[in-house]
Amino acid sequence: MNEAFPYRGKRDLLVQRLTEAILRGELPAGTWLRQDDIAARYGVSPTPVREALRMLEAQGLVIYEPHRGVRVADFAGSARQFFRLRAALECLAVEMAMENRNVTDETQRRLEEAVENMEAAAASGDPGWLHEAHRRFHLTLYEASNFPALVDIIQMVWSRFPWDALLALPEQHRLTVDDHRAIAQRVIADDVAGATRRLAEHLRAVGLQLGATAAGSETT
Repeated sequence: MNEAFPYRGKRDLLVQRLTEAILRGELPAGTWLRQDDIAARYGVSPTPVREALRMLEAQGLVIYEPHRGVRVADFAGSARQFFRLRAALECLAVEMAMENRNVTDETQRRLEEAVENMEAAAASGDPGWLHEAHRRFHLTLYEASNFPALVDIIQMVWSRFPWDALLALPEQHRLTVDDHRAIAQRVIADDVAGATRRLAEHLRAVGLQLGATAAGSETT
């Protein structure tokens, strides 16, 4: 079925649709993504398809193989390990930020603003805005550690895995907003143990769900 897109934002809409298809198991791990097939299905030219596939490759959702093409990545096996690593690094950043008294009134304001933007983006169905607000929340919190090397390592780890891929699924939006609001509330309350525990629980749940989603897609 041809699903034609409006002219504006074709690349971003393709990224959204393909990400959803991968996470829902409609495009299982190992599936070859042919540019002509995608262009025909969505009624677009090859250019936004190529751009969308490059973005998916950067996010770790697909793999480019020279002389063969692009296929859906298999990330089910590494999801839990990846999120354990995230929890170790990111909880350390939160501990350092709070124990060193670096969570200023401005930091708190920016955390609350990020949560409000996440909620508004989820309500409006704007995935780009949601991803941006989600990233800003985490960076605001970790940059308060005043340890740039640690923040660089965290971002490097993010770049190796589709760490925020579940945000592409609308049914995840409410839980995502609630989790981040709960983390922010504990940070603002100066509850170090509570904040790190809530963050670790959030990351563990996301890792389990992403791993299960990817594993399910392999057997679809």
